[in-house]
Amino acid sequence: IKQAGRSAYFDNFRFILIFLVVAGHFLLPLDKTRFSNNIFYLIYTFHMPCFIFVSGYFSTHVVQNGKFRADKLIQIVWLYILFKILTHFTEGLIDGHIGLYIDFFEESGAPWYLLALALWYLTIPFIRELDPRVVMTGSIIISLLSGYEHSVNSILALDRTLAFAPFFYAGYYMNGKKFNINFHNGHRFLLLIPAFITAAVLFLCTYDLLMPYSHIVYGINYFRLGPELYPYGGLIRFAWYIITVLLSLGLMAIVPKKRTIFTAIGSRTLQIYILHRLIRDLMQYYGFFDLVNVHSKLWIIGLLVLSLLLTIVLGNPWITGVFEVIRKFPTRFISKS
Repeated sequence: IKQAGRSAYFDNFRFILIFLVVAGHFLLPLDKTRFSNNIFYLIYTFHMPCFIFVSGYFSTHVVQNGKFRADKLIQIVWLYILFKILTHFTEGLIDGHIGLYIDFFEESGAPWYLLALALWYLTIPFIRELDPRVVMTGSIIISLLSGYEHSVNSILALDRTLAFAPFFYAGYYMNGKKFNINFHNGHRFLLLIPAFITAAVLFLCTYDLLMPYSHIVYGINYFRLGPELYPYGGLIRFAWYIITVLLSLGLMAIVPKKRTIFTAIGSRTLQIYILHRLIRDLMQYYGFFDLVNVHSKLWIIGLLVLSLLLTIVLGNPWITGVFEVIRKFPTRFISKS
């Protein structure tokens, strides 16, 4: 895989984010204790918004020379279909029944990101010439209001697509060398202090004080917050946006700008995203998570270390070679026909 022209900063950033994705999914099957729960929700508060921001940042290639790159969209849809089929099988193993019918238009599990990415790609030709302030304001307003509409649900992953859309468009409009080069200039503590305080509050207080609001991080419809909080869903989502921005800016301020031993792995996040979930499901099916002592902090830390090791293993170039052949298969077929 050629690395020429890649940004070491963003590849380092992506490595950190994909590790957090893997860690979050490995914590998900566990019975929640205060320690594991607070780590889990600290991760979930900002890891996917950051991941989606980076996706938006590098989505400018979808339209080149005024032409929409249909091959990019086809590859994402193709991977979504494969991922959907594979998770249907692995989740069926866990549930004890693998059905014959697969609803490709409904998604609330891990493949939702690929489906949402395809939908965001489709909007780029329409928003690329618009005033970024209009698009950002509109996407935030639509997101805040969409949570009240019961028809906005897991069909086409529309609930999450709309909830996370502002982060995608923020990344799209912030694309450019100036952002990458100048982000760290100035006073880092102006970003690190509020991020540290926010992270500390989440880590110390989520289990005891913030659990009623915690499901907002999934981008769900507000009715899932319960009848007491439903009227305030938009306000809770907006508060989540602010918290996410504080945590994200703090993380971005400490990401190394130079190449590290993990930089190359950060360029291979899509294969890690898909494969780790399948491995996690199989581990759950074979009872691995039943062996984890959730009341032991050492076990939880060990699980995080295991997540890091799996991230590294799944990011090796041998897997990348096979993954790229699979990813590009439909566009190669179309180009030859």
